[in-house]
Amino acid sequence: MVAAVYAYPWNFHDLDGAVSRVRAIGADEITLAASYHAGKFLQPGDVKARVYFPEDGTVYFRPRKAYGLVQPKMSALTTEHDILADLCARDDIAVNAWVVLNHNTRLGMLHPELTVRNAFGNGYPYSLCPSQAEVRAYAVTLCSDMVENYRLKSLLLETPGFLTYGHGFHHEFAQVEPNAWLDAMLGLCFCQSCRAGAEQAGIDASGLAHRICAAVDGWLAGAEASSLDHWNENDPDLAAYHRFRCQVVTSLVADIRAAVTPTVRVKVIATCQRPHATAYLEGHDLTLLDAVSDGLELPLYQSSPEAVLADGRYVLGRVPPSRTSVILRPGYPDMTRESDLTETLDGLEALGLSDFAFYNFGMLREMNLDWLKRALTKKVHYV
Repeated sequence: MVAAVYAYPWNFHDLDGAVSRVRAIGADEITLAASYHAGKFLQPGDVKARVYFPEDGTVYFRPRKAYGLVQPKMSALTTEHDILADLCARDDIAVNAWVVLNHNTRLGMLHPELTVRNAFGNGYPYSLCPSQAEVRAYAVTLCSDMVENYRLKSLLLETPGFLTYGHGFHHEFAQVEPNAWLDAMLGLCFCQSCRAGAEQAGIDASGLAHRICAAVDGWLAGAEASSLDHWNENDPDLAAYHRFRCQVVTSLVADIRAAVTPTVRVKVIATCQRPHATAYLEGHDLTLLDAVSDGLELPLYQSSPEAVLADGRYVLGRVPPSRTSVILRPGYPDMTRESDLTETLDGLEALGLSDFAFYNFGMLREMNLDWLKRALTKKVHYV
């Protein structure tokens, strides 16, 4: 078994101590956030801040390459101390860079013309559109910049695609009941780049957008909503639009893979949704993404071992286990008992999986880290 721990650089006040703790847990690797968004983090074991607010849309490495219109902003933390460089200089731990790409509200506010726009033309600043050439150039340059200047084992790409409508933006408000159909319709991008690409593929994007606006307005006025499955099955333009979006994201990941030295793995965090069957809403075709990268990393964030295994089986019906890794949360909100962790690990190993990561070093209670240590000490792992 290979074991990694996801971590944030702002929790590494004592690098030697943190690495020693990760190694004592039984992990071989640290997957460090190298490009990240804003948030509000409750940190049980951090010696400086129980609650932490990171800068929005910054990077936790020192950029060196020339970028285009879209420019990275180095975090103040990294200006003072390049934790990623110090980690990569060590011989006692392997390092992966966790790269959040298109979820970047800071950049979306600076470049609203590059963001996702729904069928009504409303922009979503938290979601850069992967159809946009400048967004694609930024993603490729960001990844190659890291790999060329840091000794990394892997890049883990999060949000290379389209974010969904419901993604936890600040203080979201609505006084209509949510449903999967509405979220899916409002999550589709109809920016000029998406419309042009879809029309070139023979899709009537304008007609689809018009039908979506009419249906959403009808539902907001009180009409009964159609099911998402019904729309997917009965609107050929919508089905084709989903395929087009998947091709956009797949080609972006292929471009990143081509720009990065082959000795560094490029893996895709398969979805921000649950279960993985809904990944297509982000433009993620799991089989295609696996084919153009070095495999998928699956956030199997489910509330029971049975649900985790069901989700895992769904994905492994499409991609091989030998190229697939898993992220688990060994504590709230997914696991309430230590036996949940051991049962989940045993079940996933029985499916042929052997590469595991655990989220998140700075947010888990000491009790949960102890669960993890006991679980991993029962396993023989190798790098």
